[in-house]
Amino acid sequence: MEIGWKKGTGVGILLVFLTALVSGVSTFVNFWAAAGSNTDAFITVRNGLVALLLVPIVLLARQDVRTRLRRVDWARLATIGLVGGAIPFLLFFRGIQMSRDAAGLAGAATATFGYRTLFLMATALAVVYLKEKVSWRIAVAAGALLGGNVLLLSFSAPVWTDGTMYVLAATALWAGEYALSKRALRDLPGSTVALGRMGFGAVYLAGYVALTSQMGAVAALSGEQYRWMAVSAILLLAFVTTWYHGLKHVDLSVATAALVLGFPITLGLEALAGRTSLGIGSAVGAAAIVFGVALAVGLVAIRDTFASTVRLILVGVRSARHR
Repeated sequence: MEIGWKKGTGVGILLVFLTALVSGVSTFVNFWAAAGSNTDAFITVRNGLVALLLVPIVLLARQDVRTRLRRVDWARLATIGLVGGAIPFLLFFRGIQMSRDAAGLAGAATATFGYRTLFLMATALAVVYLKEKVSWRIAVAAGALLGGNVLLLSFSAPVWTDGTMYVLAATALWAGEYALSKRALRDLPGSTVALGRMGFGAVYLAGYVALTSQMGAVAALSGEQYRWMAVSAILLLAFVTTWYHGLKHVDLSVATAALVLGFPITLGLEALAGRTSLGIGSAVGAAAIVFGVALAVGLVAIRDTFASTVRLILVGVRSARHR
C-alpha cells in the first residue's frame, strides 16, 4: 500500500529529498566549519544569521499563506525554538567536538551514528503523539535504514565516546521538536515555523552565551571562521526552508526516513575529499539505505513526484522560451 496521495504530498516529498541532500552536504561542511572555534559562539552567530535571513522570506510570503499568530502559537514557537533551535545545537556540536578530540575525524563521524537514529525516535513520537498510522513498510524500512547505517560506520574509531551521549541527547530533542513542529504545521506556514525555531533559538543561544561569559569568544571569531560560517548558514537556511515546507505535507515517519539519505551523501563527499575510503560494506550500506527510503516513501509516490517535477521543469523551460 502506497502513501495516500493528498494535495501537496508530491511537493512535500520532493522538498524532504532536497532537505536530505542539503543535510548530507551540511554534515560534511560542518566538520570543517566549526573546527578550531568555540562551538557555542559559532552556533550562536550562525543561527542568528539564519534567523535574520528568514525574516524577509516570511514577510514576502503571499498574503494567503500569512497567519495571525495566537498566544498558543507564540508558545508553540517559543518551545520549538528551545527544544529544536537552541539546546540540541549546543549538545550536538559539543558532542562532535569531544569525539573528534578523542578519536579524530573518524571518531566524530562515528559519533554521528546517534543522529542516524533520528528516524526511529521520530517515528515512535509520530505514532504516540501525532497518531500516525505506521504500516509494515515503515517497520521493514526501519530495519534496512538502521542496518545500512551500521555498515557505514567507521570501525577504525571507537563506537562510543563521551561525545556520543551528547549527540544522542541532541537527536532525541530534535525528534521531539519535529513532532511538535508537525503539529504546529497544521495551523501555521512552514516559513513561520522555521523562523520561530531559528529566531527563538537564536535568542536562547545569545542568552546562554552571555550568561556563560562567552561573548569574548564571539568577538574572537576570525575572518576565516566567518567565511565558513557563511557557507554553513546558507546550508542551514536551505535545510529549514525545505524541511518545514516539506514536513507540512508528509508524515513525520516518512519525512525523517527520507532524511537518512543524507548519510551516504556525506560519505561520498568524504571519499571525494580523501577523508575516508569506500569498500563493499559501504556500498551495501548505501544500497540498504536507498532501499529503506524507497520502501518508506513508496515507489509509486517517488515515481509520481519526480514525474510531476519533470513536467513542471519542462513547462518552465517552454514558458521561458516564449518570453
